[in-house]
Amino acid sequence: MMKRILFTLLLLTAFPAWPDTPYPGLQVEVKREGSQYSFVASFDTPLPGCAAYRYLTDYEAAKELPGMVESLASREAPGKVRVERTADERVLFFHVRLHSVMEYTEQPYERISFTQLSGDSKMFQGNWEIEPNAQGSRLKFRGLWEPDTLIPLFIIDHFARNGLIDRFSAIALLAEQRKDKPAESCEAAQLAMGGEQEAR
Repeated sequence: MMKRILFTLLLLTAFPAWPDTPYPGLQVEVKREGSQYSFVASFDTPLPGCAAYRYLTDYEAAKELPGMVESLASREAPGKVRVERTADERVLFFHVRLHSVMEYTEQPYERISFTQLSGDSKMFQGNWEIEPNAQGSRLKFRGLWEPDTLIPLFIIDHFARNGLIDRFSAIALLAEQRKDKPAESCEAAQLAMGGEQEAR
């Protein structure tokens, strides 16, 4: 039971090493209906569509985030990836190790959706959408989360928005740091996919 409480606190509080100010242009909206929370977030990134997709599907790169101990990805089938993650964090005066298993469904260069198979929430699912624009891309996130915790929901309400702003700001900053990486692999992948579609 204590682990459930700590998981919720971890989800809603920012890591000390994460941004102190919101990422420019970041938009976050949080709503609650009953015990379920819906999240909507979006931000612009200098990454073009293919590079943005590569960033979102680089599941093992989550180890770059503070507190992430392990992030292991295994492809179950074309377009299906199972991701197992372990985070080791201090929350307030407590130390907790968190574990989750997620299944991701990929629609190359357009959309990635996910659902929790097992973990410390009753339910967690959502998707990322990639919209190319003149600056690079706009990344849009929609999620639905139901906590498994004894913390009163009005307390979660109070912290949810600020905690998510910190988290999405960190995600946006990590994306920005990839803007100077070579794009050859993206171009090659897109050409290969185009050839496959023509063959069909």
